[in-house]
Amino acid sequence: MKAFWGRIFVFAFPAIFAFLIHGASKPNIILFVSDDMGWNDVGYHGSKIATPHIDRLVNDGMQLDRFYVHPICSPTRAALMTGRVPARMGITGVIGRGDGVPKDEHFLPQTFQKGGYQTFMVGKWHLGASGFEYTPNSRGFDYFFGFHGGGINYYSTERLGARGWFRNGQSVAPEGYSTDLLADEAIKLLKKRDKQKPVFLYLPFNAPHQPAEASEQLLQKYRKLGFFGRKLGQAGAIEAMDAAIGRVLNTIEEEEMTEETLVMFFCDNGSGGAGRRGSNVLPEQLALRGGKGTVLEGGVRVPAVLRWPGVIRPGTKCDQLISAQDLFPTFSAAAGIKPANQKPFDGVDCWPSIVENKPIKRPPVIVGGSSGEFAVLHDKWKLIWSRQQISLFDLKSDPIEAQDVSVKHPLLVAELADALTSIFTSPTKSDRNGQ
Repeated sequence: MKAFWGRIFVFAFPAIFAFLIHGASKPNIILFVSDDMGWNDVGYHGSKIATPHIDRLVNDGMQLDRFYVHPICSPTRAALMTGRVPARMGITGVIGRGDGVPKDEHFLPQTFQKGGYQTFMVGKWHLGASGFEYTPNSRGFDYFFGFHGGGINYYSTERLGARGWFRNGQSVAPEGYSTDLLADEAIKLLKKRDKQKPVFLYLPFNAPHQPAEASEQLLQKYRKLGFFGRKLGQAGAIEAMDAAIGRVLNTIEEEEMTEETLVMFFCDNGSGGAGRRGSNVLPEQLALRGGKGTVLEGGVRVPAVLRWPGVIRPGTKCDQLISAQDLFPTFSAAAGIKPANQKPFDGVDCWPSIVENKPIKRPPVIVGGSSGEFAVLHDKWKLIWSRQQISLFDLKSDPIEAQDVSVKHPLLVAELADALTSIFTSPTKSDRNGQ
């Protein structure tokens, strides 16, 4: 009996300790997001690309092994900010200059502002800039430095109007390498923050989005490792981004914020280009099919990791199905804040699953929209719906989606298809004509 209670104490103690230490205060939240970076582009998945600081987060925190995003930039970012499937808002592709997320959608930083947080954004927006009301400062961020569009030249120093850099609505022309500029700004904000209030810092890099650029030193390194063409620039840009993440993590330690800070890293979609992954895939790696723009695993299943010392067990892996639209309710729960959204979330609070590392029951996850394709994920199953066909895969036994088993499971196909249909028939869909 004593041995039994001893085991219970060992397993329960981390959660009890976390409650005693962190329960009365709100954590800082630092969110790093990469741009067009695939499953096999991190060191902890066996890549030749050096990502020691992301790997450090894995060692100190938890891998989210089944984390799903949308196949291209804007939908993933819209899902993150609203907690809702972007197709509800008519967002199935990139958001251009004359468009934006509907104004009646509530954004994550707006909830965190109301919850007493300082809200900072540094990096890529890509959620609309047709008017100031669609830009970060109007959607919950106290401070914004970065660019509004889908991509930017890594070394550009000129003012490029709507395509260039901004600081709180004012066009600016910073000099330097974009990844370093973003890290520099984030570090300044952390050092100058109001230490009486928690911080929400959103740092979405443009790396390694095309045109992927890096120093000649890094390019030479990866040429020697066998990288060439598009993957050469991406490899250099990823290592440079990892170094920038390391600098921000070091600042968190220097500012004595580590124990009170939840850090997350994830990618907005798979790597550019479809088909099986190329030059950096090692034989022992899981070579996911597809890439950016597809709802195959290589386009929507991405590296993701969380760290919060004393709350999240280090060196662990979570198999819970989690998506970009789950982060709004999950971060709110971690911070002890009631979300201020009026429209219902599609995402769910996955915080209990993360803290206890146990699966929870949840509705299906829906991702996609690009090129008319959607994926519906539920437990081990994945339905892919397109205008041409419907396919069903058992991801547990077939992670590379080689065997369509839809003919064997017609009722399951119908059930998952109904979940997708509900997105387009629900009365909560935004009216984009009334933005």
